[in-house]
Amino acid sequence: MQIIGLMGKKKVARWKKILIVLCLFCGVIFISFGLVSAYFYNKYDLDINKLTSLNNGIKVYSASMTETTLYNTNRSIVDIDNLPNYVIKAFVDTEDKRFFKHKGYDIKRIAKAFMVNLAMKSKSQGASTISQQLVKNALLTNEKTLNRKIKEIVLSIKMEKKFSKKEILEMYLNTIYFGANAYGIENASQAYFNKSAKDLTLNEVCCLAGIIKSPSYYSPTKSMDNAVKRRNVVAKALLSSKDISNEEYNEIINSPIKLSATNFEHSYEKEAIYEACQLLNITERELINKKYELVTFKNDETQNMVIVANNDTIGSSEKQQNYDLDGLSIVLNNDGKVEAFYANSMYNLHNLVRQPASTLKPLVVYLPCIIDNILTPSTKILDEPIDFNGYSPKNADNKFYGYISARDALKNSLNVPAVKLLDCVGLKKAGEILCQLGINLDKADYNLSTALGSLKKGIKLTDLVSAYSTIANLGQYNGFNFVDKILDENGKVIYQYQPYSQTVLSKEDCFLLTDMLKDCTNSGTAKRLAELNLPIASKTGTAFNGTDNTDIYNIAYTPNHTVLTWIGSIKTNKLPSELKSSNEPTQINKDILKSLYQGKAVADFIKPEGVEKMPFDAIEYDENNIIVQPSSALERFKKYDYFKLSNPPKENFNVGSNFCVELDKYGAKISFNAVKSKAYEVIKEVNSNRTLFEKISEKSGKIELVDNDVFSFEEVKYTLKTDGEEKSFTLRPKDFLVNLLNNEIILGKKKWYV
Repeated sequence: MQIIGLMGKKKVARWKKILIVLCLFCGVIFISFGLVSAYFYNKYDLDINKLTSLNNGIKVYSASMTETTLYNTNRSIVDIDNLPNYVIKAFVDTEDKRFFKHKGYDIKRIAKAFMVNLAMKSKSQGASTISQQLVKNALLTNEKTLNRKIKEIVLSIKMEKKFSKKEILEMYLNTIYFGANAYGIENASQAYFNKSAKDLTLNEVCCLAGIIKSPSYYSPTKSMDNAVKRRNVVAKALLSSKDISNEEYNEIINSPIKLSATNFEHSYEKEAIYEACQLLNITERELINKKYELVTFKNDETQNMVIVANNDTIGSSEKQQNYDLDGLSIVLNNDGKVEAFYANSMYNLHNLVRQPASTLKPLVVYLPCIIDNILTPSTKILDEPIDFNGYSPKNADNKFYGYISARDALKNSLNVPAVKLLDCVGLKKAGEILCQLGINLDKADYNLSTALGSLKKGIKLTDLVSAYSTIANLGQYNGFNFVDKILDENGKVIYQYQPYSQTVLSKEDCFLLTDMLKDCTNSGTAKRLAELNLPIASKTGTAFNGTDNTDIYNIAYTPNHTVLTWIGSIKTNKLPSELKSSNEPTQINKDILKSLYQGKAVADFIKPEGVEKMPFDAIEYDENNIIVQPSSALERFKKYDYFKLSNPPKENFNVGSNFCVELDKYGAKISFNAVKSKAYEVIKEVNSNRTLFEKISEKSGKIELVDNDVFSFEEVKYTLKTDGEEKSFTLRPKDFLVNLLNNEIILGKKKWYV
């Protein structure tokens, strides 16, 4: 018993020592935590002026730097008392359920997020409270460091002591970013629904509350499907908190998100802000907080022209309202500077990717064939029914036109010739040329349907207009630029545009393609532009999904500008049948170009030294579909077109070709190929005596003559004369006669000799 008692006392003494050590350790940790907390608490000051300031916009100027062109993203402030009660509930239930209980940070939420991230081996679970989000958005950057997180928590604690929960919520709702360049719930309400935040419906509030988790992913202007899913998550959170009824919940999740038309006059400025963020590798929030100013290449007059042209055709028409139309117009100076950009759409169109349709034909088909000398503008292509391993393209009108020139095939946007040419030049070569123009094909696009602009993912419209601008600029690629310079809040230039130009194609190849596209303007699918009487190359395009048209285009360029107008419907991906590429987008571009060059003289495209207008044989072209040098000096037997000096019309080997004289028992048979543009003389010579046997003119095709008076002579010479050239045949008729007698008449008997 004594031994057991002694052992018990030793255990108690040991546990007392352990307890004392633990208490000392915890005390050290507590004191250290207190000292560290006190250090950081005293280190960081809460900048109340920044937190409550309304002057946090981005100033964006046009090239003229006039104040009238200022676009400022300053926040529109709303009083929280004027908002429906469900606004506060939606944001609190979704973003921070314990908002009214914590002191700026939520230790339970932090612990939960830590455990989830540890289990998932990721950082997907966030733990920021509404207070922390406000501090980060108004005072800090988005850098993901421990120091910034500590600072965020410290400042949140200080803010909670300085302001009431109601004041914090009001600042939060007036500061948070909702995408679409909208900061604060009032701006967001105007941007998405064209109404004040006080008039928002429950459905609309759920949509806005869902966006802020990731505006680039959940904004309805980026993805309506994602926006609807996220809105439903917000509605579920409200239902779980018993802040809405089952009936209200069901009504929300079964209702669409209806966006409203807004003022799109600041499309250019939004694109400039986007580009500035890319150039500086920062977010829009950081751009705003730093109070940067942007100077752009926008031409105020041109921008206004573009807005008017769009509004006159689709902007304020019944078509726009009835069919959910989206429109985009770009005016690009051929030195790579964007003079105007107007997006008549609820959606962010900067990175818009669409099917290019026939606008891709000149770039992926005709240009590579010109480069490889497979065709010239006048080269004829047989438009006929074809089948490439089950792929049988047809023209839009389901007709076939036989032999047709490359010019006419392009200006009428025929499909069969385009597919044939792509098959001829090869997809590898076509892909390389597109890459030089800044367009990269997907691996799945290496098939013949690419000739018609049918791609797996489509291409960016900004890349498309840049490619055409390169052709207009005779092979000089200059890019696509909005921003001239960026200034900090002290006026110091922190970015200055540097012109970039790279030669990617030859002047000769670009000029030939441009000259072909001028035919599209003069008499083809874009002939509406011909009324302007300007040097304009153009191409239209219509994308089709099997049942409906989805996109219509016109791209037009002069030596100075390239203009692209696109019309589609991102929401429905369907256009009414009455909208056509030759009508609405071409009319918009016509109005833009008319205003752009009103009263101005515009020089034609400069012909490079390596290109000349050359004659070729009209008869061979019309009757045999080939391009060869003229066979006659007479102009009526010539046609003219542009050719590269390195690829002129071939020598005419068919004129007077196949001249032949053969003997049979009836006499000498004389034959040769003739063309209508030449006169021919057949001369018969016996014993140095030359006589005219036959004269041929105004005839084409194979000529056949027979001379029965030959067997009385030992030797006869026939000469074909045309345009000073001669070709001759000499025969011994008696040799033929002897052979005939020996082989056929007295076979096996005594042979004859001469």
